[in-house]
Amino acid sequence: MRYITLDESVLGMRLGNDMYDSYGRILIGRGCELTEYCIEKLKNYGFDGVYIDDELSEGIEIENIISPQLRAEGMACIREMDIDKCQVIARRMVEEILNRGVLPMDLFDLRTYDDYTFAHSVNVAVLCGVMGIGLEMTETDLTYQITAALIHDLGKLQIPDEILNKPGRLTPEEYQVMKTHPQLSYNLIKDRWDISSFVKTAVLFHHENVDGTGYPQGITGDRQTIFTKVLHVADVYDALVSKRPYKNPYSPFDAAEYLMANCGTQFDMEAVQILLQYVPLFPKGTEVKLSDGRKCIIYENSGVHNLRPIVRLYDGDLIDLSEPSNMMFTLSSTREDIVSASSEFEEARKKMIGLA
Repeated sequence: MRYITLDESVLGMRLGNDMYDSYGRILIGRGCELTEYCIEKLKNYGFDGVYIDDELSEGIEIENIISPQLRAEGMACIREMDIDKCQVIARRMVEEILNRGVLPMDLFDLRTYDDYTFAHSVNVAVLCGVMGIGLEMTETDLTYQITAALIHDLGKLQIPDEILNKPGRLTPEEYQVMKTHPQLSYNLIKDRWDISSFVKTAVLFHHENVDGTGYPQGITGDRQTIFTKVLHVADVYDALVSKRPYKNPYSPFDAAEYLMANCGTQFDMEAVQILLQYVPLFPKGTEVKLSDGRKCIIYENSGVHNLRPIVRLYDGDLIDLSEPSNMMFTLSSTREDIVSASSEFEEARKKMIGLA
């Protein structure tokens, strides 16, 4: 299967995966043909794109790391601010991730704006789970890590919506309000005897930078636990690749560049390195463009192919970019909504990312 925007869709194309709403209900099932009604329905729900199955994408399979049903349950417990249920969901996520093994984070999140706070926390939890396995965390520690991710932004639900989803730049006063969300999240759990101190400190400090320039206390990396460092990296990565009312997304490649460029200042180097082991720079099934102008889709990107993937041209030919004869080619995204980390809006974006 491969990803296309809804604006690129053609009547008669077949869906490559089930489409769910934020409550876990199937809107349109895999294999269904796209009709005018289906396309309009998906647009009304706020989806920008879909995965389709066709001859060009034959042989490209992308697996969910957690089931759509569990993802929806996770979003629901966050929406309801149900901390007890978040702990239950965290344990179930650990079970599913351990049972599936480590999978590349290929699948685009097709969520809508209105779902962002809930879906973001679940995405961060999945990222944290995969990173935790890479760090050889115990099952108990994985549960701590994922629990912290699920509840780290509950404080945002106490921020006025006109600030939380403001389409323009925040005023200094609004920025200060947004910066209270880690403390607000921590306040919800600080007196809970059944929640580990590792979870509590990760929630409170998930916006702390390793050089001490973060908030709310400005602590340095030597005073941060691995749970805090992993959560910080996963949180910022998902914020970078997400579309919001006030910003277009980074590509995974540019998000990775941002994280690497800020190792030792914002981010712990080990946490960044472990994330980049499992997050492909070019997700499978996405359209890219070779430096000679030819369009293609990513066919394989695991192992050595994370940096130099195998691509399939539109005539069906495969090109292995890791082969010496193909080293002259570079890749770029064809998506018009993707922005570069080097764009003129970078400084403003950095401030927004700091409130992820």
